[in-house]
Amino acid sequence: MLMDGKSFDPSVIGTAARALRARAGLTQAELAERAGLAFETISRVESGREPPSLRTAMSLADALGTTLDEVVGRANEFPPEVARRGGGDSAEIKRLVGAARRLDPKLIHPLTAIVAALVQPPKATRRRRSR
Repeated sequence: MLMDGKSFDPSVIGTAARALRARAGLTQAELAERAGLAFETISRVESGREPPSLRTAMSLADALGTTLDEVVGRANEFPPEVARRGGGDSAEIKRLVGAARRLDPKLIHPLTAIVAALVQPPKATRRRRSR
């Protein structure tokens, strides 16, 4: 049992892995090559016949540019802080989160700085009195 009370379900992992591969626009053979895994391994994981080992799941996450939680089907659509602010229903937020997840990790810090600057309330400007 997992901490959230859900049982370990290889078919959930298979569905998540298949969806992530499709989102990346890869075939099973391309993903296998990118992840350094056998094609048969990808096929067994995606079909739900065999849950991935931790090493296999990490290789898939790295090859797909995503997290282990997403690979095993445990990722929420939105980070908790977005859901709390009510952004969970916005199609624009979904696209933004999806695009951010596919970014080169080196770009995350600059993107975070840009977003932080955009959400800061505008600073009050002082008007000079004319004499």
